[in-house]
Formats: sequence, structure tokens, C-alpha cells
Amino acid sequence: MTLSLRIIFIAIGAFTLAGCQNLTQQNASGTTCTSVAPCNGNTVGNGSSYSNPQNGTLNANNTIAVIKQEPIIVTATGYAAMMTNKRLTKSQARIMTLRSSMLDAYRNLSERVYGLKIDGSSSLSNMVMQNDELRTYVDAYLVGAKVVSQREHEDGTFETVVEMALQENFRQCLSSSNIQTDPNCKIQPGYRAINVENATPTTNFYSIE
Repeated sequence: MTLSLRIIFIAIGAFTLAGCQNLTQQNASGTTCTSVAPCNGNTVGNGSSYSNPQNGTLNANNTIAVIKQEPIIVTATGYAAMMTNKRLTKSQARIMTLRSSMLDAYRNLSERVYGLKIDGSSSLSNMVMQNDELRTYVDAYLVGAKVVSQREHEDGTFETVVEMALQENFRQCLSSSNIQTDPNCKIQPGYRAINVENATPTTNFYSIE
């Protein structure tokens, strides 16, 4: 056998083995490929089932996760010195001083709330001057403020701590065109306990429920 015939037989055998490489593969239906024709993974031409994701339609659903935020707790403290009116008994003077510290705390709370910056420029106090409904809405929040604690210091001064909860929709309601009819602007104040006790307790402590 001449060298040229050997080369021809080797070439024929190589082509035969290349065509039979698909016999052990499975086609799209899951059956074993029984022909030497291109099978799974060897398709030629334009019959490919591959689709370009840039040209196809996106099937994934875009879901926006909304994380509920905790209410903003605004706290204020009021003080009042012991009254020295001779017409009042000692007990009456203590009660009047206690109420005075409460009024001072509510006033400070109102100043803090109305001093909030909205949209980074205008304050809430400027906005309520042009919108009566907005003032009513904020005042209703202030009415719902809670007295956390009242205490008497050793020098006779009374201290009152109040707090209120601004819900997560508070800022959105301030920008609402009609607060009264907006169902999301219903006032449902929520509170959480705040530890206001000092490291060194004072002589008397009053807890308001």
C-alpha cells in the first residue's frame, strides 16, 4: 500500500468519526441522537433557538420593595419653678407648678414641630400661614402628644417630658392638595416608651398614664 493510499484512508476515517460524534448526544425531545447529522448543540445555519436578550422581551417582573419606616418621635421638655403665692397652699402651689411645666413642655414641642424644615427650604411654620387645613392637621397632631414623665427636682423645680409620633406619611400629607379628604392623612398617633430617668434619681417622680 502506497503512502498516498494510507493518507486517503486516514482522511476518510477522520471524517467518519467526526460525523458520528453526535450519536451519544440527546436532541431537544430528550431522545438519543441516531444520525450523523448535527444534533443537540451542533445546529448550523439560522435555525438556532437562541434569542438575543437585547432584542427579546423582558419577562422578569420589576418589584419595588417598600420598607415601612418607624414614626419620627419628637420629644420636648418643660420646666417650671415653684410658685411662691401666699394665697395658695403648699399642695396647690405644687400642682400649679406641675401644670406650668406641662404647658412649657407643650409649647416647646409645638416650636419644634412647627420649626421642621420641609423640602430643605421652607419651614412648617411658613407653610401653615398659607393653608388653614394644614394648620388644623398639625394642631391635631399636637393635641395627640403624650406626657411621658413629670418629676420634681431637689430645688423644687418641676420637669415635664412630652412626646409625639410623626407617622411616615406625615411629610406626604403636608404636600397633599386636600388633607381632609385624603384617606392616608387620618391621624392615628403611635407612641413608644422613652426612658427619661436620670442616672441620679430626684426626690419625687410622677408617672402620667
